[in-house]
This record gives sequence, structure tokens and C-alpha cells, in this order.
Amino acid sequence: MTVGTVRTFAAAKAPVAVAAATMAAVLAAYGSTLLLEHAAHLHIDSVIQAVVLSVTLSRAHRGAPIPDRLIGFVVMPAVAVASVGLGDLMRNDAFAGDAAFAALVASGIWIRRFGPRFTKAGTLMMLPAIALLVIPHGGPGASSTHLMWAPVIALIACFWVTAVQVAVERPWRAARTKAPATATAPAPAPAAGKGVRVSTRMAAQTGIGLCAAFAVGHRLFPDHWSWVVLTAFIVCNGARGRGDALHKGLLRALGAAGGTVLAALASGLFAPRDPDTVVLIFVVLGLAAWLRQRSYAYWAGGVTAALSLLYVYYGQSAGPLLQTRLEAILVGGVIGVAAAWAILPFRTRDVLRRRAAECLAALTDVLRDEPHARARFESSVTELDTVYGPLRLHRLVSRARPHHADVVDALREMVPHVRAAGPDARALRANVGSVRRAIARRHDGTPYKRLALDDATAAHAIDAGLARIHAIYAPPPTDPPAAEPSPTTEPSAATELSRTAVSKRGPESPEKARPAG
Repeated sequence: MTVGTVRTFAAAKAPVAVAAATMAAVLAAYGSTLLLEHAAHLHIDSVIQAVVLSVTLSRAHRGAPIPDRLIGFVVMPAVAVASVGLGDLMRNDAFAGDAAFAALVASGIWIRRFGPRFTKAGTLMMLPAIALLVIPHGGPGASSTHLMWAPVIALIACFWVTAVQVAVERPWRAARTKAPATATAPAPAPAAGKGVRVSTRMAAQTGIGLCAAFAVGHRLFPDHWSWVVLTAFIVCNGARGRGDALHKGLLRALGAAGGTVLAALASGLFAPRDPDTVVLIFVVLGLAAWLRQRSYAYWAGGVTAALSLLYVYYGQSAGPLLQTRLEAILVGGVIGVAAAWAILPFRTRDVLRRRAAECLAALTDVLRDEPHARARFESSVTELDTVYGPLRLHRLVSRARPHHADVVDALREMVPHVRAAGPDARALRANVGSVRRAIARRHDGTPYKRLALDDATAAHAIDAGLARIHAIYAPPPTDPPAAEPSPTTEPSAATELSRTAVSKRGPESPEKARPAG
């Protein structure tokens, strides 16, 4: 079996392993909370909350070191207690409850400015609150999870997610390997625009978007306003620029439409409170977790189908709700995209620029033979996946070449060559510096100059990728204007031959090509 075959097989197994670990934690949390519900005579919303927390926490904790996982055992119970009071407030005083919900979520995004530990805490503190949007809401005075049991349910979800992922991922080894590299990692750019931090922009977009979603949802869909709010949150939260928000909105709408139709077709097979409905919900969630690695649309469709089946379990027919659900999801998507485009907007290409600079900074350290630099470079390249989707879609629609999505392609293609690079790759440091200056819009220093390397070497492949990136970010060359040919002078045969050759070859250097947009 060849090395390429082994890598392909391992890559194919990765989504299955992730989905299996997620569903193992979810089922364990579901079983534990179900026993707790029967013993303590709790409401069914406690079981739903445990499932939602396990699903969302499995993704938030994936690949995290042990210290980051311990944050969840502190933050989640505290926020779970607050979420119980928040849920009661939203039932009894919609205006005050909705405002408090938006403030909680926005503050969880805003504190990301203080570093990775606060980013993790902010992500975790939003999970119990978001679970409120999934739990079916009753009128004023409706029963909910008792205050004393809310932190217990949160701890159950944290325990099972941590136990399963520690057994599968072995994060203590990752922590020993990556800790030295984290200390030398470049600090993230404080802002994506002029003077306003990215965390502030995202918090403002999400907070205002949620307020608008609450107002429109209660006005147009009084019985199902949570669908509008949940969709607006999904589109706004973590949107890395205007393009990413639009991309997420489109995938959310497409996935939700497909998931709702599938759930409507399957709902006629089950009666209210049918245990088989619960089994199907977990099957759908498992498939969604597996297919999420391919596209977010599958996850959106799977979650929407699971929620539709949940409402069927509670006795609400999916048929009459089909049109209402689709309308609510579309309205929420429009609100989320509008918030990202109108409130302190920033471009996805600017996020790509910053992350590409981080990748090249790590590549510089690799060429200096610094310890753990190669792992940091590969981790930085992996982070580009979060912005690749909207850029790839824009490239497909615009059909423009070169395109900023080519930057991600070039860096991905460098990874195996960086692993195999030898001492001759150190000569690329000057060219890496030239590309970094081009990304930073600095045009001083040594210009980019392709190295005369053997085509078969890893250094040559890295140099080719750097040239592609430089062609996108470097300014167009300022050539002196060519002399006008005399109208009475016929071009010579040699001149015509030269023009024909140049037209067939295209631009003489990649710096003359400019990206779309």
C-alpha cells in the first residue's frame, strides 16, 4: 500500500471518528440525564439541554489541551444557573429577557479581545444560553429545570465530552507538544479595520442582530420566534467578514430547507411521544456530525431535521409547520447577513490577509530551524479552512483568476513540501520576507526574485507557492510607457515573432497578474 493511499484512507476515517466521538458523548450524557430526570422528577427540558450542550461542547472542545477543557467545568455550571433565570425571564417578560439574552451573547464574543483563555470562556458561556432556543418554550409560568439541577446537567455534559475526547484524542500529548510553540506564536492583529477590534465588531453585529431577530420573530412568528433568533445567531456568531456571513446564510438556508423537507416526510411515520422518534433524532445528529466535515449545509440540514422531529415528538405536526419554519429561517438568515454587512463590517479578505501573514511568519521560523515551528505552520494553515468556503464560492461565481482563494490553495500545497524541505530551503527566507511585506502593503526592501532551484526539490515547490501568493498581494509593476510606433514604419518580422511568443506565453512573471476584487 502506498503512502498516498494510507493518507487518503486516514483522511476518510477522520470525519467518522469525529462523529463517533461526538455521538458517544451525546448518548452518554443523554442516558445519565435521563436517569437523573426520573430520579429527581425533573422536566424533559433537562434532557434536551444535556444533549444540546454535549453536541455544541464536543465541537468547541475538539483538539483542546487539558487546561482549556478545565475552563468548561468552571464556566458552564455558573452560566447554566444564570440561563435558568434567563429562561424564566424570557417567558415572563419578553422585552427584558430578550435584551439580557442579547447582552449575554454579545459579552461572550466581546471578551475574546483578552486572549485565547477568554475566547474559550466566552464560547462556553454562550452554550447554555443558546440551548434555551432549542428547548420548546411555553407561556408565562411554564415549568423549567430547577435552579439547583442546572449546574449538575452542565457538569454531566462537560464530563462525558471530556472523558470521550481525552480517550480518543489524548490531548495531554498535544499539550506537551504545542505548549512551547504557543509561546512563540505571533500575536493576532488587534483590528480588522481602522481602530476597532474584531471582537468589538463581531459583538456589535451579533448583539444588534439578535435584538432585531427577537423583535421580528415575536412580531411575525409569535409561537416560533426562536427559529428566527437561532438562525440569526448562527449566521452572525463567528462570521469572519461579510463574505463568510453571506456564505453561512446561504448554507443555513439550503440545509434547513432540505432538513425540514426530510423531517416532514418522516414525521408521518411516528406518533407523539414515540420512542422511535428519539432514535431517529440521534441517527440524524450522527449523520450530520459526520457530514459536517464536508459542508456546513449538511450540519444545518441535520440539526433542522432533528429539531423538526423533536417538535413531532411533542405532538406538533411537521406538515403545517413546514412553510412557517422555512420562512422563519429565511428571515433569520437575512437579519444575520444584514447585521454583518451594515454594522461595523469587515471583509473576509482582510481576515485572510492576517492569517496568511501568520502562516508565513511560522514558515520563517521553520526556515530558521526553530523548534515546533513546523507544527505551528501546519496549525496556521489549518486555520485558513474557516475562511476558505466563502472565498472558494466567490471564485467559482466570479470565475476570476488569480483569486484570493488561491492563497489558501498555495499554502495548503506547501505543507508536505515544508515537511520534506532540506537545508537548501533556507535560501527562501528572503522571498518569504518579500511576500510578508506585500501582504502588509509594504513595498520596501528586497524585491521578490525566483530562485534557481532544481524543479524536483521541495524548496522549488515552496518557492512556486510563494510566487503565487506574491502575485496576488504585490502591487502591479509600474513599467515606463512604451514608445508609440511610427505610423509609417512597418513592424519587422522579428518583432511580430516576439509579440506572438509573448502572447502565447502570457505574462512574463506572476507579479503582473492581479487577483479579483
